[in-house]
Amino acid sequence: MSLAVIDQALRGVPYVASLGIRVEEARAGHVVLRIPYGKNVTNHAGAISTGAIFSVGELSAAVVLATHPFLGPLISLQKSARIKYFVPATKDVTAHATVTSEMVRVVGEGLTSGMAQIEVPVKVLDGHGTDVAELLCTFTVRER
Repeated sequence: MSLAVIDQALRGVPYVASLGIRVEEARAGHVVLRIPYGKNVTNHAGAISTGAIFSVGELSAAVVLATHPFLGPLISLQKSARIKYFVPATKDVTAHATVTSEMVRVVGEGLTSGMAQIEVPVKVLDGHGTDVAELLCTFTVRER
């Protein structure tokens, strides 16, 4: 799936469009989304709001599943998400989500028993590569 197609799909979701989230990288098993620093995403202290950081992180986990050749055709429903915030972000941030071959193998095994789940780790970094937050998003996965 091309960056332009993913970007267009994201801009078609009003909430995502309001945050200005864009795709930086997308390939099978890896996605990087960017949320630009600006008035519409900052809090009273001038940092990107924790809600916006959570949104870009959670969305990157969903997009990495949707763009994966094995996982994309499956139905993935988010079950939970945990987040740890480390430092305030006063610049653009990027959310990095990766799916490993081991994660895919576990989903495949789970599908054979009728119950599959995947935990997608996400790192949110500022423009200097500083850790802003970490998420762990859990999805249940099933055949269509």
